[in-house]
Amino acid sequence: MRAVEPPAARTVFDLPPQALEDALIQFSEQSGRQFVAIGDLRAAPRTPRVHGAMDDRDALRRLLAGSGFDFRVSEDGVVAIAPATAAPPRASATPGQPAPAQSRTPVDMGKVQVTARRRTERSLDVPLAVTALRGAQLEAAGVMNAAHAIDSVPGASTVDVGGGFTQVQIRGVSSSLGGNDNGYYLDEIPFTGVTVPWHPDARAFDLDRVEVLRGPQGTLFGEGSMGGTVRILTNAPAFDRVALRATAGLSTVRDGGNGRSAKLMANLPLVAERLALRAVATDESLPGWVDDNRDGRHDINSQHVRTGRLRLSALPTDRWRLDVAHWTFDSDAPGGGYAADDAMQTSYFYSRDARWTTSNLVSTYEADASTLVYTHAQADLEQQQAGEILPGIAYASAIDIALRTDELRWSSRGRGALSWTLGAYRRHAARADVAAIGAVAPSRARQTNEGAAYFGDATLQLPIPEWSVNLGLRYFEDRVRGTSLTTDAQTGLDETFHSWNPRLGVSWKPDPDATVYASLAKGFRSGQLQPVTSVLLAQAAGIALPARIDADRILTSEVGAKLLLHDRRVLLETAVFDSRWRDVPVRVPVTDVFNGLVNSEGARIRGAELGLTVQSRTDTRFEFEAAWIDAAYVARVEGTTISPGTPVYNIPRLTAGASAEHRHAVRDGLQLVTRAGLRYHSARQVSLTQGSPGDAILWAGARVGLESDAGWSLALYGDNLTNESGADDARNVRGMATRLRPLTVGVEFETRY
Repeated sequence: MRAVEPPAARTVFDLPPQALEDALIQFSEQSGRQFVAIGDLRAAPRTPRVHGAMDDRDALRRLLAGSGFDFRVSEDGVVAIAPATAAPPRASATPGQPAPAQSRTPVDMGKVQVTARRRTERSLDVPLAVTALRGAQLEAAGVMNAAHAIDSVPGASTVDVGGGFTQVQIRGVSSSLGGNDNGYYLDEIPFTGVTVPWHPDARAFDLDRVEVLRGPQGTLFGEGSMGGTVRILTNAPAFDRVALRATAGLSTVRDGGNGRSAKLMANLPLVAERLALRAVATDESLPGWVDDNRDGRHDINSQHVRTGRLRLSALPTDRWRLDVAHWTFDSDAPGGGYAADDAMQTSYFYSRDARWTTSNLVSTYEADASTLVYTHAQADLEQQQAGEILPGIAYASAIDIALRTDELRWSSRGRGALSWTLGAYRRHAARADVAAIGAVAPSRARQTNEGAAYFGDATLQLPIPEWSVNLGLRYFEDRVRGTSLTTDAQTGLDETFHSWNPRLGVSWKPDPDATVYASLAKGFRSGQLQPVTSVLLAQAAGIALPARIDADRILTSEVGAKLLLHDRRVLLETAVFDSRWRDVPVRVPVTDVFNGLVNSEGARIRGAELGLTVQSRTDTRFEFEAAWIDAAYVARVEGTTISPGTPVYNIPRLTAGASAEHRHAVRDGLQLVTRAGLRYHSARQVSLTQGSPGDAILWAGARVGLESDAGWSLALYGDNLTNESGADDARNVRGMATRLRPLTVGVEFETRY
């Protein structure tokens, strides 16, 4: 006897008669479900009107009636559409049975949805460079954290220095000081205005997707989004099913230690159709591989990472949704991060302990023609470091950052001639530092940022329907108050920074599956206080340093195109851009340990990006991405090695990557899945203050696994198969640089219900 499915959640639908392809996109917007399609939807007749409160499946049955198409829903909630005469992709197991190990629904590249403009749209239709990486796609490739995901995006790269600290570079924008120069969001929680470019580590388990927006996003995402914005979006609870998922893994590093991991997800409907909870926990011991050449200890840089996540979703009414979420992250790296010399050794290091917690509330009301969203978020970050900053020089520091934000957004729904978003934003950030280095007097610093912004973005379809224009504007003000002091002196700052951040774009759609666009956009970041210790030591050395750092800003022009070709099995994306980044802050060496901060005249950035995805008619997928970026300072900075033409800190000139996946049916209900990938970047040339260039890096990885419809999967993987040991970033004067983990092999088992 067929198992009875639990009651499904109801949604208020309002789908007018229209082309089936447009109706399905509108269905996706109103239901929140992604969908993929097999076959030519354009040949289907117009759909009937679907109106009223009903579950998603009932709405789809009415929508597809008489169309010649049928549907199924995969285990991860994606709706698969196929001709009624063909078997749609296999759906999830019925309740009470094991869930398939992985969704095998092919991704229709023309249906990938993003919220890059604070409203749901097809990625192909958005007139800016945005890449959406599905969470299931990342896990299937063995991606461990968000940083590794960002590395697969054209024009973006990262340096994972260990200890829960990642540096992000997007389109030539990178720095080691000031607030975030690239936006970074965990769901609705922005990590901006914290006076340090801190991009918290996020483990790539049970994510919905990672969106990487390239180019200034100052209109909709505010200060700091100068090179682009990264959005890490988690899976929402499902109201209609209990789901459990457990993963365990073991790994070993060549000439290093051993690692282990355990991950768990539970989805629990609490009140039928109205309340559901999703809980996620991970516990990972990351193996070390760096040796201490002073006492002969091996593999000192092991790291223990524990995370937890709770997300509660409620539907008080059919139109109103509430989401409450809480994250925790705890990383202990007593033997330091991933820095080592060319022999994979170190003679000095300091421990890195990072902890952060975040909480957010999101209220979403769906009216007939618009959506109103209110978000409140708060984040608390702590990092403690203790050890030696150079041989024989003791170092201890503690950083505490508290962030509170509120945002109200009102945006249009549907596919009318005008789509728009309006909003207001408020942010309070406070940072407190304590540091002691060698014999220098300890210092304390505190800075608060009180920010507010008002913004709007609109896209208007012109009388010639293939053309549209996009206009956006954000006004931002930020009052910065700070004090830095020692027993001998102090510096202070109390100033309000203002910025108008416009965006202008035009797009042309010669075909529903093609978008050509051009845009001009501005990004902005507030100034900050000069550390008092740097001021005192600079005065003693006869070096003049300013009391504070001015705001910096960037203006970027871009032309790009997105094309679906060959029966929607080939996706081509390309863009060229030119940026002028003014008043870029840089570091000036004061002593072997200390440095000061000054504004340079800025940098000129030019670049080109290419992305190619090919989905064969069989179960094979190929991806390729590459970017060329020329980012260089425009003028000499006294007291530094910077001169006209010097590359911007941490930016590789060339990046490229390729990956392939193939599925093969071993027998009914069991598939063999093979994946392989390569990544390359040219040498990063410029160190933090003084030093020598890094190395060109070539990384390779492979993964072979079995996936069963009985609800389990088993995978063997190899990471850094090239055993790349070069300097991932530039070396300091002692030859130390960030290194990749050496060749690693591992096994991972997963079971689902």
